[in-house]
Amino acid sequence: MPKGGSPQPNSALRGLPSVERILSGAAMAPLVEEFGRARVKAAVAAHLDALRRDRIPWDERDAAGAIRALAGESTSSPLRRVINGSGVIIHTNLGRSPIAPAIWERAAAITTGYSNLELDLAAGDRGARDEHLSALCATLFGSEAAALVNNNASAVLLLLSAVARDREVIVSRGELVEIGGSFRVPDVIQQGGARLREVGTTNRTRALDYADAAGADTAAILRVHRSNFEIVGFTETPSIDELIDVARSKALPLLYDEGSGRVVDLAKYGFASAPTIRELLAAGVDAVTCSTDKLIGATQGGLILGSEEIVAKCRKHPLMRALRAGKESYAVIAETLRAFATGRHEEEITIYRMLAAPLDALRARAEEIVRGTQCRVVESDCALGGGTTPTETIPSVAVAVPGNAAENAARFLASDPPIVGRIVDNVFTLDVRTMLEGDPEIVRVHVL
Repeated sequence: MPKGGSPQPNSALRGLPSVERILSGAAMAPLVEEFGRARVKAAVAAHLDALRRDRIPWDERDAAGAIRALAGESTSSPLRRVINGSGVIIHTNLGRSPIAPAIWERAAAITTGYSNLELDLAAGDRGARDEHLSALCATLFGSEAAALVNNNASAVLLLLSAVARDREVIVSRGELVEIGGSFRVPDVIQQGGARLREVGTTNRTRALDYADAAGADTAAILRVHRSNFEIVGFTETPSIDELIDVARSKALPLLYDEGSGRVVDLAKYGFASAPTIRELLAAGVDAVTCSTDKLIGATQGGLILGSEEIVAKCRKHPLMRALRAGKESYAVIAETLRAFATGRHEEEITIYRMLAAPLDALRARAEEIVRGTQCRVVESDCALGGGTTPTETIPSVAVAVPGNAAENAARFLASDPPIVGRIVDNVFTLDVRTMLEGDPEIVRVHVL
């Protein structure tokens, strides 16, 4: 290199040690123990590649941390625990309903070992996993039979394929909804092998529309819960009793994609009343499908509830094998349903503890968070979420954080664990109703 000249571009590269030399160093021993030699070797190679690319000299003091970070990225999931201060209880982007530790522990007692998932203990022979929820669902919903699949869209797909394949299904135009992720009811019907017969208009459909459309090629009438929106104004929709009368007069089954999993009346918590699943089946609906991670408050799944004849067709259908749920889902959902059946849902199911929390308790929780800070306690509106009650909220309490709202939102998302809030009137707020036990203490650290 000429005197007084700049370092040659390759001078940094000549000083890089070999992969094997780095691996044999004492600093790598703990990493090899934690991640395994092959994974650390790959991380070392990646680190060296980055140094070569950016013409950065070797620095042993920084290398261990960089290599640990690379090894960690390649062996961990980006899925993380998040604190929910958004004011949306069943938050689809945050995993919908959280599972209470007590329910999870009871389910874990089954799932962490072997179980009789498909073993008939009385006969000592192969059993059916569907039977594990039948008695519980009969008690809770009054259903003759029950089947569990991996989500509600699967439940609708399987039900239509078992009942109406290659035949018509009558649906109101006002119920041809699109749910999250661009999944549309007409597409689910088509994939189930049925043919959609639309009746009525977007805002007005009458019972006579269904009756007039029913013919020799009709297999069923389908009612669909309007998820995430409501139609208001000049509207008309036949009642369940009217649809049951039409279905009976035409000798057709009435299927109901209830979606939300309404086990109890939500009027107690400040929302409008709507028929529960038990009331729908008691009225004469032949089969109901619903999610288990919305108003039921369990893990993801889809229930098919109703007549023995229809559920049996679903159980025997080839799609059942592809859509069936695993032992973990059965265990968590069974424990959650048992909490309803025994009247303990407000004590044992997280979303119902949130709904039942009185405003005074929420205000005290918020005041503890803001004590000694420049934050303040404000009134808030809390949504149930999950498409369950799309136009309704209930009163809640939130913490308002001073400063630039967008910057605060980004700062709290970058915290550990990430904290999700919402911006209201250009103020970043954290609703305390949706926080779990222990969350307020963590939030307080970040608002100080």
